[in-house]
Amino acid sequence: MSGDSSKSSSAGPCGRAHGIAFGRSLLLWAALAVALVVAFVLDGLVMGAVAPLQGSSLADFLKNTVRWLGIGYLQVAVLLVLIAAGALLRPRALEAGVWGLLSFATAGVVATVLKVLVHRPRPWTEASPAGWSDLLHNSDFHSFPSGESTTTFAVAVALGSWYPGWRVPLLLVASAVAAARVLVGSHHPSDVVAGALLGVAVAQLVRRLADRTRERGSAAGT
Repeated sequence: MSGDSSKSSSAGPCGRAHGIAFGRSLLLWAALAVALVVAFVLDGLVMGAVAPLQGSSLADFLKNTVRWLGIGYLQVAVLLVLIAAGALLRPRALEAGVWGLLSFATAGVVATVLKVLVHRPRPWTEASPAGWSDLLHNSDFHSFPSGESTTTFAVAVALGSWYPGWRVPLLLVASAVAAARVLVGSHHPSDVVAGALLGVAVAQLVRRLADRTRERGSAAGT
C-alpha cells in the first residue's frame, strides 16, 4: 500500500504538469486555427489597408530591423552559438540548441515543399507562372505559407519549451516577424498565420521526439 501511495503521489505533480502543458498547447492551437480562418476572410481587406505603406519609411525600417530576426542565417547562427555554449557550459543549452536546430530545419523543408505545391502568388504579383520552372524557382509564387514565419515560430516554440521563461518574449518576436511580412507586402495574413501553425506543430513534434529519446536513454541507463 505504501509503495502504491508513494507512486501515485510522485506521479500526481507530473500528471498535472502534463495536463497544464497539454491545455496550453490546445489553447494555442485553437487560437491559431481561428486566426487562420479569420485571416483568409480578411486577406483582401488587410492587404488593401497596408498598400499605402509599400515603399514607405516604415516599410524600409521593418525590412532593415524586424525582418532580420526572421532570416534563417541569423536563427541558425544563434542556435549554433547556443550549441557551442552548451557543449562547454550547460548540457541543457546544448540540448535546446540541437533540438531547436532540428525544428528549424524540419519546418523550413516542409514550408518550402508547401510553397511549391500551393504556388500562391504574393500579394502584388500580377503575372502568371511560366511553367514549372517559375513554380519551382520564382519566389513571386511562393507566398503560402510564409517561410520566415514558419521557422521563427518553430524556433521560438522549441526554445521556449526548454526555457519557459523565454516563451512569451520569443513568441512576441515571432509575432513581430510575421506581422512585418504582411506590413511590407510580402505575404497575405493567412500566409503568416499558416506559417505560425506549421512552426508550432513542428516544434511540438520535435519536443515529443526529444522527450522520448531522453526516456529511452534513461531506461537504457538503468
